[in-house]
Amino acid sequence: MARARRHALLNRMLRDRSVATQDQLARALEEAGEGVTQATVSRDLAAIGAVRGPGGYRLPDHGAMPVGQAGVESVLNEHALTVEQAATLVVVRTAPGHAGVVAAELDASPPSGMVGCVAGDDAILIATPSLKAATTLAKYLRRHMEGGQ
Repeated sequence: MARARRHALLNRMLRDRSVATQDQLARALEEAGEGVTQATVSRDLAAIGAVRGPGGYRLPDHGAMPVGQAGVESVLNEHALTVEQAATLVVVRTAPGHAGVVAAELDASPPSGMVGCVAGDDAILIATPSLKAATTLAKYLRRHMEGGQ
């Protein structure tokens, strides 16, 4: 199935109903004649900017830019609440339901020193290769969280 068609179907599904899991979305796509794996659904959700909140998966607010276009600085300034360093890890806290948006933007344009990140509902755990890299990354994230350049 073409990626654009899957994205259009996912957009319509998320607008029309509440969907709690990626498996439910995979089954709904299969019912629409487009069988995919849960892993493909996961990648597609990230690509369309969908986030998982308390009520299930949803699309970003109207007017939001697609992942990779809003910019790390913009999403940090808008969604990040705190940035803390724990040895070689950096933890970014957000309002509930917003960690996925920030993590997707970080993955699309990874800042220097970031090895990878994992998002929950309201927190992002960022791995770095060293204590120095974590310190530098935490400073960078705090600066942009506060609107600095």
